Amino acid sequence: MPRTVSPASRRHATPRTTPGDPRGRDARSATSGEHTMPFIHCNMFGTPPAGGEPPWLPYEPLVPWCIEGHEDLWVELDHVPPAVHAFRNQLIQVARNITPDRDGRGHLVVVSGLPGTGKSSLLHRCVHEFVRGLEEPESGDDGRPDVERQGDTPRPWRLREQSDAISVVPVTGVRNNGRDLESSPSGHQEAPELSTVINRIFRTVVAELRRTPGFTDVCGPEIDSPDHYHSWHALTDALAQLGRRLAVIIPHIKWEDQDSRWAFLRFCHQKADRGVVFFVETEYTALEKEIGLIFDESELRGVTLLKTGGLAREDWGKYLRLWMDLPGIPNPKVAIHDDLLDCEPAPWVFVSISKLQTFLREAADDALQADEAYLRRSRVLLRFDKNQPNPDNFLRGGAPNPDAFLREEPSDPDDPAKEQGETAGIEPNELPDDEEDRRDEP
Repeated sequence: MPRTVSPASRRHATPRTTPGDPRGRDARSATSGEHTMPFIHCNMFGTPPAGGEPPWLPYEPLVPWCIEGHEDLWVELDHVPPAVHAFRNQLIQVARNITPDRDGRGHLVVVSGLPGTGKSSLLHRCVHEFVRGLEEPESGDDGRPDVERQGDTPRPWRLREQSDAISVVPVTGVRNNGRDLESSPSGHQEAPELSTVINRIFRTVVAELRRTPGFTDVCGPEIDSPDHYHSWHALTDALAQLGRRLAVIIPHIKWEDQDSRWAFLRFCHQKADRGVVFFVETEYTALEKEIGLIFDESELRGVTLLKTGGLAREDWGKYLRLWMDLPGIPNPKVAIHDDLLDCEPAPWVFVSISKLQTFLREAADDALQADEAYLRRSRVLLRFDKNQPNPDNFLRGGAPNPDAFLREEPSDPDDPAKEQGETAGIEPNELPDDEEDRRDEP
């Protein structure tokens, strides 16, 4: 039997669209023989595209700087508040000093974490907060730009208008997939070359900025120079004339060696000046241990490093309550029964937000195909038993049971702490095109 719930919460255990079936009028009982529902994915636990039309697909990051309303889908999962707090403290507070003039500053933001832990969404959220911080001079009661107002009237999932203060360039699109940067000119996946990756980033940024009104009128011919030093100066000069800042979003790149990885981060840091902020995603989780070897103390003032991780047990209820309260989910869908909040989830669900989202999405699909009006505890428990992985898959550092790996990351074979004597004080490879030597040229 469902647990006793308050009148305010009892609405969660009822369909949302019609007094009958939450999936709409066309759904008929699977046991009646009148209609057999073709397999179609439920729109629960997905990401609304621009316009909000179905299907709402999983595995898509939230991009609130691009799609209005995506910021309302954020759940304050276990690792999120510390990361966002660190970002606000280190960057938002100095956002006004990040200007495109000659004396303006820039910044490098790096988000590290294992696959599926929400790196892209966190990166896009940071971009959103940075953009809003530039656009909204008024501060909230907590002393920071009021970038998230709870309780606003629900908004459609429409594309945002381009900011007047900043251009945002996701180099490989909002999904932030690095394969296009890594592939060889023939399209084959090969070890990425630093010079090739940098060339592609330059070409993409310039091509996107040419779409900005007025940019082509003020940029000089040097912007097409094969010399990145002159090209980048022409680009930032043009942005200065327009009074615009630039945010460049970079996906995870599978560098073959440590030198390339370090050199690329130094390249991003070097170019992050005069109102330019690089937002870089990486799956290399040991970066926190080596960041002080890549940059000196003065350079670290222009670097913000954030981390994603696994989930805590209370994140189960937080994530479910978001979807219980979310209006405007298109059909097909099911309603979430209150008894699901009492369910004790299997530990392996907490490996990442991707794992949790995928599990609930598939459970909702099961309920939909069974023509059930609600996603209930009994359905979820069946799926836990069905999908229980081999315990050997969850041993991390000799942990004897699955509970031990919650929010724990596997050891990294390339951990610099294991080679401290060999790496301390060693500089990475020089930047291409002699840019390292010309860093301080006027």
